[in-house]
Amino acid sequence: MFLDFKENNIKNYFKNAYDVKICEDGSLWPVRFTDKLFSVYNKEESRRIRSFCPSGVCIELVTDSSFLNLSVKTLDFARDYAYFDLYIDDVFIETVGAEPVRDLMEKVSFDLCHMHLNGKFKDDKRKQKITIYLPHLVDVRIKAIEIEDGSVVEDCYNETKHKKTLLCLGDSITQGMTAKNPSSAFPVQLSRILGMNMINHGIGGYVFNEESIDEEMGLNPDLITVAYGINDWFKYNSTDYFKEMCLNFFNKLTTIYPGAKIFTITPIWCSSEEEFKAIGYLYETRKVIEKIACKFKSVYVVDGLKMVPNMPNYFVDGIHPNDLGFMHYSMNLLNEILAAEYKLSSGSTTIV
Repeated sequence: MFLDFKENNIKNYFKNAYDVKICEDGSLWPVRFTDKLFSVYNKEESRRIRSFCPSGVCIELVTDSSFLNLSVKTLDFARDYAYFDLYIDDVFIETVGAEPVRDLMEKVSFDLCHMHLNGKFKDDKRKQKITIYLPHLVDVRIKAIEIEDGSVVEDCYNETKHKKTLLCLGDSITQGMTAKNPSSAFPVQLSRILGMNMINHGIGGYVFNEESIDEEMGLNPDLITVAYGINDWFKYNSTDYFKEMCLNFFNKLTTIYPGAKIFTITPIWCSSEEEFKAIGYLYETRKVIEKIACKFKSVYVVDGLKMVPNMPNYFVDGIHPNDLGFMHYSMNLLNEILAAEYKLSSGSTTIV
């Protein structure tokens, strides 16, 4: 039995997507950005590809089916692998996928009768919540969603519509590079732990730029993370220009989202810490970000050096965390958020 993509509620099966577009071939394309933001990132081919990837997006539904099959089509990719993470009743069950991307079969199959907390077997028609995170570094389209004939299927819209919203702004590390598991990225883990809806606006290679904020997007985030700086350090030749870009970014962000709590994470450790760039050392870039961000009352500054252990074993290439590094990032950032909330607990304002 195939889900009808023409139904008005088909978008309700996708979580953490800004929108779900129906392509000319009838496939579904879950997107993270508005058309205005796509036009910003389309100026460079590598940014376009990264913006098309559904980082953080998952398919979520309730069903008593014993299996779920996805018919998929993969296009361009930012990294040459594609993995799907399966959760059943919020328990991480398995990863299905391929490396390189070309080895991924058009039909990705998930057995939903894994023995887990509820002890479900194939003859047990108990309903379960199924969450499948899509590949975060591949432009992937969903051609069909198939479940067992006669099965019940329900969306989780009523469960998620009243949840608070997390907006994550940043570069490749926010997008999830170069974790293999799409659910390892810190925006996914943070949103799962906090029980929030999430939009991942991470774009590999990006910098502080007010153009990456669309005031007409219609979001009302309760919590925002901002994590730029490493690419600014590599790219810019003028400290004054970097300061201007950073200041303009926070001016616009705090103006558009005056009620949001904003956590700015300075650049995490990288293997080229000791190199001198045109705008100085990386520790000086961290200080610039901190000094500017502290001008804004709603912005909390988080020391990026505390997020991931400062050792190569937690990184893939000296810049991007591996899956284990991302888990440290998620938990350490969570601690920073909860500590900030604790400081506010004597008043009526809370963050999460």
